[in-house]
Amino acid sequence: MDVRKDHMSVTDRIKPGKVRYIVLAGICLLYFISYLDRVTISVTAPMMMQEFHFNEVTMGFIFSAFAYTYALFQVVGGMLGDRFGPRRVLSLLMAWWSAFTLLTGIVSTFFTLFLVRLLFGLGEAGGFPVATRALSSWFPPTNRGFLQGTTHAASRLGAAFAAPVIVAIVVFFAGWRWAFYLLGALGLLWAISFFLFFRNRPDEIAAVNEGERQLILSGRSGSTKQVKVPWRRILRSKDIWALTFTYFTYGYTLWIYLTWLPTYLSKVRHFSFTQLGIVASLPLIGGLLGDLVGGWTCDFLYKKTGNLNFARRSLIVISFIGTVVFTIPSVLVQSALLSEILTIGAFFMLECAVSVCWAISMDLGGEHLSGTISSVMNTGNGVAGIISPVLFGYLVVRTGSWVPGFIVGSALLIIGAITIFLVNVKNSIEPETDVNGEKTALAIETS
Repeated sequence: MDVRKDHMSVTDRIKPGKVRYIVLAGICLLYFISYLDRVTISVTAPMMMQEFHFNEVTMGFIFSAFAYTYALFQVVGGMLGDRFGPRRVLSLLMAWWSAFTLLTGIVSTFFTLFLVRLLFGLGEAGGFPVATRALSSWFPPTNRGFLQGTTHAASRLGAAFAAPVIVAIVVFFAGWRWAFYLLGALGLLWAISFFLFFRNRPDEIAAVNEGERQLILSGRSGSTKQVKVPWRRILRSKDIWALTFTYFTYGYTLWIYLTWLPTYLSKVRHFSFTQLGIVASLPLIGGLLGDLVGGWTCDFLYKKTGNLNFARRSLIVISFIGTVVFTIPSVLVQSALLSEILTIGAFFMLECAVSVCWAISMDLGGEHLSGTISSVMNTGNGVAGIISPVLFGYLVVRTGSWVPGFIVGSALLIIGAITIFLVNVKNSIEPETDVNGEKTALAIETS
């Protein structure tokens, strides 16, 4: 008899199930639909500008409308997810933004289009923070880089699919409005399915065996008590402010690609609308690979070195500087083909950082506050979404060139590569708890 068996853990004796991966697949589908919905307007923008007689500045305001409410309600969405649980909140948010995706197809004026985009952003605002909260309850902390890499890869896959899918819909139905009708219906179907089948915690699903439950709970307290958000501690944290600004610098360039890339490829590189189905999707496929590589590398470096700060910071620095190295020549070269190849490289490098940033928000938020802190961080991205499309369009009209907007984004990335060194990812924020009748909020270091 092997005496070692007496010391085997529960997870050794009972092979963990795979329910958590089904949950991950459902969340990935949310990310996929989210970016499919966001990017639809950028693919249809050339046709909308022609129909509504918009110039670049006006279209920039339409692009940014989504980001006003997206930025303002990030924290509210994250708090709702932490307070009421992802099941109800995510289902409601997806239903809301899908309804306004559908309604985008019936607009006929600048005002109605701007209003619908505002309300669309209101729904999407809490999506990623609440999804992060959901995943924090279903996976151990050692999988954070993998989780964020996988989910954000799904979002970029949605963005990449948007171009060929929307081009096909527009050609088949002879109009851009049907793209919004069909994608809105897809989101409503997800919302209903998620509410019916998802549960907030593993112990609420009988199919989760003891081995999987213990695996999920490894490295955490396992507490399911309601917590009070320590806003004073959060707002005084230099780590959270520095992370939020770093994510803003990332977001500025991201929003250029998500909003202006199809129009840039059409007007500057002279690709036809049908060609956009391929050339607008290839950089986003590069971004998809960057999400996966960034998340995997982040976890790999941490496991190899045991240095969490090194694993997180170094990858962001390499990502941002690499993006600049590809971006500048991509807008200066004469060859449309070479520009496309360099743009693919730029977006790949940019996306190597996104899963790392979200992993840091999970590091700082722990198992209780991941939704709230990731929403604070993502507010930086929302603010970038307000500024970037409008400023980019203004620079195009003012200078007559598309280059300055890319230069501004590159300069911000250099600043972001410096700012990330102000973040100590081990300074996690603990929720307020009652101790002898007094409420406290502690920041603790985790290895």
